[in-house]
Amino acid sequence: MSIKAQLEKLSKERNTLLDKAKELLASAQDAGLSDEQEAEVDQMTASAEELDGQIKELLEKEQKMKSRLDAINGFDDHSDAINAARGIHIESPPARQETSNSIPARCRRHGKLTNFTGDENGMSAEERAFRFGQWALAKITMDMPGQFGGRFQYSRQFAHDQFGLPTMVHGEGSSDTSGAHVFVPDEFGTDLIKLREIYGVARGVFKYRTMSSDTRTDPRRTGGLTAYFVGENAAGTESDAAYDQVTLTAKKLMAITRMSSELNEDSVIDFGNELAGEISYAFANKEDECAFNGDGTSTYGGIVGLRTQLDTLTAGTAPGLIQGAGATWASLTLQNFEDAVGALPQYADVPGQVYWICHKTFFHSVMHSLMNAAGGNTSSELAAGGIRSYLGYPVRFSQVWPSATASGHIPVVIGNYMQVGCFGDRRMETISFSDQATVGGQSLWERDQMAVKGTQRFDINIHDFGSNTVAGPVVGIETQ
Repeated sequence: MSIKAQLEKLSKERNTLLDKAKELLASAQDAGLSDEQEAEVDQMTASAEELDGQIKELLEKEQKMKSRLDAINGFDDHSDAINAARGIHIESPPARQETSNSIPARCRRHGKLTNFTGDENGMSAEERAFRFGQWALAKITMDMPGQFGGRFQYSRQFAHDQFGLPTMVHGEGSSDTSGAHVFVPDEFGTDLIKLREIYGVARGVFKYRTMSSDTRTDPRRTGGLTAYFVGENAAGTESDAAYDQVTLTAKKLMAITRMSSELNEDSVIDFGNELAGEISYAFANKEDECAFNGDGTSTYGGIVGLRTQLDTLTAGTAPGLIQGAGATWASLTLQNFEDAVGALPQYADVPGQVYWICHKTFFHSVMHSLMNAAGGNTSSELAAGGIRSYLGYPVRFSQVWPSATASGHIPVVIGNYMQVGCFGDRRMETISFSDQATVGGQSLWERDQMAVKGTQRFDINIHDFGSNTVAGPVVGIETQ
């Protein structure tokens, strides 16, 4: 069995164990686990950890084999030079397709690259879009062999040489690879994460934690040491710092969209650019929904968001939830915003870490209007547009926040989100394709379209938002 096949087999066994353990824990959430169930969960967790070790060993073995192959290829190049100098001619093997970062002349970019920008890892944005597109086209031949099995020969060879994907699919002399579980190569992780930070807010403001397994637990400081005065030759009074734990449990998120099945290797750069944007936008939007509006139900993967947590406080009583001057956005005053800034604890007011977060509509119709009403604006300043800053703090937009006025809701907050919550990222993304799926009640096969399904694992834990007596590291404003 190949290393890749072993990795897929072990990963499947590991995920099955963890899913069973989660189901058992969920079913016993109210009554608690029996001794037998606790032992069963412990055994499944231990087995999953053992499988993690085997997966790590296989990955190291695969890397060593690749390093040896690179070294041997280097010797071959050196030998060719020596033989040429001695006048010795050795018949060369059949030429392989070009698989370097150089983009074939036939591949052209027809529009502006919006989802791959700047240089990363020594490659330009265009090169990275080209490589991602080639990987995706090769993956399409695996997932839809009936329609694309005999196409994209260059892409399949490229993805085989660069990323280890098979060059053949069902019906061409190999085993059926349709629907195979293949992770997105790590080299594209930076671009996809950067896009999610552009499209969304949560991933970029909360404390980011990479999860090496499906669960992660970090200590949280809840109380500090106390200083006491002591007399001469008197013993000091001992005090202890207090800690508890913040746990992240990765939850599987799936995004499905549709794209045209009119694919062409010559347009691979545009295809890679479009695909990266579609998947990243869907993930970013859901991450923000969970981080801010999550109510703990299955719709949000059990995540309880920041606005939901703040809404458990009593506006006007809790120092971290300011009662607005009225029931509408128009009734909010400059004093309400100044009160919010004033209520933010000093420990949270770390330069560069404090932001306002709201919907773009709220900023321009309320916050910006209050700035204009304050006077002192010149016509040139109004023509140039307002700065996305308010009362000395930057403003960040999230389109999952309220976009229309309503009573009794929280349309804006200010705070240090690094201290408010954690964002756990499992970093195990997959992308697959199908032309047989039904999306939104419509058959894609009938419309000559294909479905794109992306999955990721993440969790968000909002652990500090204050109480009715103490302000936390974030302060909100609520309409009456």
